[in-house]
Amino acid sequence: MAIITIKKFSRQDCRPCKALANYLGDIDLFGLGATLENIDIEEQPEVIDQYGLSSVPVMVLERSGVEVHRIVGLRPTEEIIDAIEHAKVVR
Repeated sequence: MAIITIKKFSRQDCRPCKALANYLGDIDLFGLGATLENIDIEEQPEVIDQYGLSSVPVMVLERSGVEVHRIVGLRPTEEIIDAIEHAKVVR
């Protein structure tokens, strides 16, 4: 069972968003205890206010439905992995 849900907010014409998708494809999310939910802000504009988004890409890491970490922008794979590990133990 996944411990962390990663909500990745992006839009189709965003180059950093596409690069982030490739980075995430290189990570064994299941092995880290995480699942990925891709959310296109153009298809679901209500999430912009709901999550207080001002740019994309943004990843919101949730544990039991509660945000425990947020990554804004394109970040290196190692930083994403570290954030997932940290999100599993943060109180």
